[in-house]
Amino acid sequence: MDKDEDSVVNQVQSSFKDEKNISRLQELELERNQILVNDNITYLENLFRLNSSKSVSVSNVLIEGTETFRDSFLAKQISPFINDSQNLGKLLQNVHKVNESFLKSGGIQDLSIQLEHNPINTYSNSIEVIPKIKLLPIKKFLAKTGTNVGNGEGDGYMTFQLKNIFGGCENLMFDATTGTRTRSSYLLNYSSPWFNNTSWKFDNSLFLTSRKIDWSNHEQVIKGINTKLISNYTNSINHEFSIENILRAITNVSLNSSTNVKFQAGDDFKTSLLYKFIYDTRDDKTLPSKGFNFNLTNEVSGLLANYNTSKFLKQSFETSIATNFNEKAQIINLSLRGGWLYSFNKVTHLMDRFYLGGPNDVRGFFYNGLGPRNFNDTLGGDLFLSGGLSIFQKFPYFDESTGLKFHYFLNFGNLIPLDHEESITKSLTELITRPSIGTGVGIVFKHPIARFELNFVLPVACHENDSIRKGLQYGIGLSFM
Repeated sequence: MDKDEDSVVNQVQSSFKDEKNISRLQELELERNQILVNDNITYLENLFRLNSSKSVSVSNVLIEGTETFRDSFLAKQISPFINDSQNLGKLLQNVHKVNESFLKSGGIQDLSIQLEHNPINTYSNSIEVIPKIKLLPIKKFLAKTGTNVGNGEGDGYMTFQLKNIFGGCENLMFDATTGTRTRSSYLLNYSSPWFNNTSWKFDNSLFLTSRKIDWSNHEQVIKGINTKLISNYTNSINHEFSIENILRAITNVSLNSSTNVKFQAGDDFKTSLLYKFIYDTRDDKTLPSKGFNFNLTNEVSGLLANYNTSKFLKQSFETSIATNFNEKAQIINLSLRGGWLYSFNKVTHLMDRFYLGGPNDVRGFFYNGLGPRNFNDTLGGDLFLSGGLSIFQKFPYFDESTGLKFHYFLNFGNLIPLDHEESITKSLTELITRPSIGTGVGIVFKHPIARFELNFVLPVACHENDSIRKGLQYGIGLSFM
């Protein structure tokens, strides 16, 4: 029996998480159940090994814990058992498919799958199997409050969620945030599996945000609706399609603001179509020790020609590779990011441009501190290229489970405007040959929900307008360069 089959057999016999502080009687009952489970596993292993190609008959599927789910949703999840279980080998694969499909739905807290079988009929070439599924649904209502700190700002939030509201893992969420930079933010989000298919998610958001832009002496007010279709495959490739309609405004422009910012004050309306391609084989999102990642995002804006004031093409990419040595005692991460923005109005909008600098990308510079600047205003750029090398070393005298590591890094980046009168070759040459560079060392703490860094940073090369940061710099987030 191969490893894949063995893992699925154990998955077939999986049970719910044991509760802590159980009584002695419950302990004895669990031990008895475990003996029965182990005997069943042994039987199934022998059965699968000797009859992997024998035909299978699935007469019905029994499901417990279905009170909060509608029939059409359940039928879609168990369809592999009914429609595609020709033999025991295929049945094993379908156990994994059904288990995965339920867990991806977001409406299941836990589940177990067991296969019951009738004695093999010597006069028949098929085996009759009855899958038994036990579901533990998630709680329907969730409310929480808290604070966020990161990227030089702090805020407080309230979140209310209604889950599985129509019996098909549909979720409704309302989120309200207020803070130092984000004066107010309101989000109403509805998401659900796409026609009961948990490998695709339909996501629709209404939002209103008012945000103070310290690095450019103005406020941004954004109102809009965003509709997405997002794939949720467990393999390495995923996709994201979205269309957004956004009414945005640059307001409360300071008297000390540059003419570049004052020129763009007022309302702007854009309609964009976006597509994101994701290829990701990393073993972890926040601090990977192995794997490769490549994201490509394309945006076309100006679909409503008679109403949209912003019309542009925009493309960006992000790629990274991770490897390790000495059983993960040393980890190396390499990353590269880039993008371009072309406006049919010749002048790009401040909210569409790229920005660089800060603890999460080019360390050794203030947040959004790279690129074109006029007076004290960071203006962003239409072309950018950045990258980094990070080396993580095991922390002496600390167990690996603590999540603490030493961090050595080298980052570079450049950000420039796109001059329509100049050749693209000249712009690319300037972008590539004149990067700003930062380096340093520090401590990284990998938490299950985020990554924390405290680094001593030193700018090595910079441009005249760059806002440099020398000394201690901390960063919190999910994505780092």
